[in-house]
Amino acid sequence: MSNPTPSNHPTFGRLALAALGVALLCSISGAAQQSEFSPYSRYGFGLIGQLQTPAYAGMGGMETTLLTGFQFQPNNPASATYLSQTTFQASGIANQVRLEQGEASASAAFGSPGPFGIVVKRNGGKNALILNLSPYSNSGYAITLSDTYDGIGLANQRYEGDGGLSALNIGWARVFKGSKRVPAGSDSIRIQSNALHLGIQTHYLFGQISRTSTVDIIDPTFLDHRNRFTAQHRSITANAGMVYDQLLHVRYDDRGDFEQSLSLRMGGVFTPSTNLHSSLTSIDETTQTLGGIPFPLDTAFYSERLDYRARMPRSFGLGSSFHFDRGDGMRIAAGIEYKAAAWDDVAVDFAPEMQSDGVEWVAAESMHLGLQFNLGNPEQRNPTWGKATYRLGVNRQRQPYAVNGHQVQTQAITGGFTLPLVGSRSLSRLHFGTEVGGRFTQEGALEETFLRFHFGVSLMPFYKNNWLIPRLYD
Repeated sequence: MSNPTPSNHPTFGRLALAALGVALLCSISGAAQQSEFSPYSRYGFGLIGQLQTPAYAGMGGMETTLLTGFQFQPNNPASATYLSQTTFQASGIANQVRLEQGEASASAAFGSPGPFGIVVKRNGGKNALILNLSPYSNSGYAITLSDTYDGIGLANQRYEGDGGLSALNIGWARVFKGSKRVPAGSDSIRIQSNALHLGIQTHYLFGQISRTSTVDIIDPTFLDHRNRFTAQHRSITANAGMVYDQLLHVRYDDRGDFEQSLSLRMGGVFTPSTNLHSSLTSIDETTQTLGGIPFPLDTAFYSERLDYRARMPRSFGLGSSFHFDRGDGMRIAAGIEYKAAAWDDVAVDFAPEMQSDGVEWVAAESMHLGLQFNLGNPEQRNPTWGKATYRLGVNRQRQPYAVNGHQVQTQAITGGFTLPLVGSRSLSRLHFGTEVGGRFTQEGALEETFLRFHFGVSLMPFYKNNWLIPRLYD
């Protein structure tokens, strides 16, 4: 009988290639599936950074330090090393929107896909491979105005738009851990005292935004007018993330059992400015509406620029949080975060037709507060809800658009929870997040109220499937 020899063919490479294939296939099917219903999305690239994964949506949209071991943050590659093993995640979003201006109001309900991707990581390993596709911006609206004008009578003005940009990420992350010995009863034990999580990933933006404005004069003796604008954008850069964990305090009892600990976590993300390549098409035409269908009669203006060059702004986020753990399983974490993007620095490069009259590009910024906690003593509680993780948060965001000198703002209160996927015999989880908020510019202008539900799942291997572990025998 021959001696056993270690296998020289670990499965990491094959799984990585398979994951890459899945991500590319998903990117093709999901690229044009952005969805929104907001008049404020008719500016620039649409509403930016509104759709998060369920876990992080429940914490006010935080992405630098308030991380979880069951769902990675697509905007922070360093978060991948907090996962215990290979994880696939996907999500969907349901929206309810109500618009009010003066005595007029309207409401709508719609759904859209959320971020999805996979992190390939060996159980207990220090490296992680990231593949992810997520929404970057969303545009969708349908506005109709009716008024009577001298000389032509009643006319309907319609403004419609749809589309958005997606972000495709392929990256890598690694964690570096430090340890020290601490007293535990009459002895001492070695524990992890600090950790540095680093990650970097490509940030490829792509997508199309379409806008149409129509003036439909009811009197058939007058011709109508229609303007159509289509922009296809693509841009590639890299974004980096870093998170540092420092143990501040730890205590063990006389028998050497863990009692409690307190840690400080600091982190940041950064995306440098990069080139933007766009294909822009504008058409002004005279139309005649017959049976509710506009037919083009004459083209007054046509412009096509197939490789228009501009710049995308640099952006960064900084945050910190405190994490308290107790021996009975109770965990509490609270953090604060600030994010900013210098859109005003690159505004001069954008094509004028990308923006409406009276709207200008300004710097975007946001503040986020988040709380995450487990109740503790899970064996004495409900087998499902006792093991749940609960989240709360608030945020205030300023979009990179100012309408007549007033910046588009969003503020929201958030909440959510994560449940174990009962019966899976794995660490797989179900995630739920909720956002209740509003969007506005100034008093008396259009006010938008939204209620957003996030649903997601994180799938991890069955506990006996030790993925990415080399076989001991051929």
